[in-house]
Amino acid sequence: MGKFKAKKKNKWHIVIIFIIIAYVSFKITYSILFNKLINKYIDNSKFISYLVNNSVNNILETKELKDVVTINLQEPFHLLNYNFSNLIEIKEEKEEEKVTTVIEDPNPKVIEEPIIYLYNSHQLESYYSDYLESYNITPTVMFASYILREKLNDLNLKTIVETNSVKEVLNQNNWNYAYSYDASKILMTNAKSNNPSLNYFIDIHRDSSKKGQTTTTIDNKSYAKILFVIGKDHDNYEKNLEFATKINERLVNYNESLSRGIIAKGGVGVNGIYNQDFNSNTILIEIGGVDNTIEEVTNTLTLLSKAIFESIGENIA
Repeated sequence: MGKFKAKKKNKWHIVIIFIIIAYVSFKITYSILFNKLINKYIDNSKFISYLVNNSVNNILETKELKDVVTINLQEPFHLLNYNFSNLIEIKEEKEEEKVTTVIEDPNPKVIEEPIIYLYNSHQLESYYSDYLESYNITPTVMFASYILREKLNDLNLKTIVETNSVKEVLNQNNWNYAYSYDASKILMTNAKSNNPSLNYFIDIHRDSSKKGQTTTTIDNKSYAKILFVIGKDHDNYEKNLEFATKINERLVNYNESLSRGIIAKGGVGVNGIYNQDFNSNTILIEIGGVDNTIEEVTNTLTLLSKAIFESIGENIA
């Protein structure tokens, strides 16, 4: 009886071993066949691109990804180094567009032989305005440009503001929001053609950072901080950097907390030019952030206009 039971037990061992071998063989065969089918019928580059695009589309919730993302699929580690924060900034900019039209010039006048051109590649970027809604007022970076123009003209720096709509240029060319810099470059090129005296081109933006990062207090008065952005992806960027540095140094002399410094951007995932290949005196300035009030911005513009005057005044005949 004991021998019989032992033999029966051994048979079960054989059955279990057979099942394990059969299962492992099936998994190996399945894996090999599956990989062959994948390699035969699926383009790896397209497959990775599909995954990346769908992942980023979940961030942007838009079909504009093709115009924003440039992924080198031949270099796997490139994906790890990709700057997805740029995509989040674009989404935030789009979500924060609280107005649909540009602000008309509140004080239109003809400026003969202007030397400074203020413009806004993202004209609809707005500042904090909850307390102004009852007056149907939404202060934007374009509004800040008008204020800066007045302050610069008061210092005898002849300045104009671009009043044409960037959005209309985008629509005319069938471009989406990602082409805003291309659209504003068309406008600045036309402005230069109509005003050959123009020599300084300043693109005014506001940051998406919160108030703690974009605000300072000086002598019990609140100011919007300034951040300079310089694109490195063109041959002449060092001249633009030099111009921004001159202005920044003067701001720091007034009060160190006014400036958030200068950021030089280049490479994959960012614009890298910001129209600064236009000439040596083209810069981008972010004044304050989404939580700053127009009063805080105006306080800063008073000092910024002074810094610009001290930086270029000696070059004005």
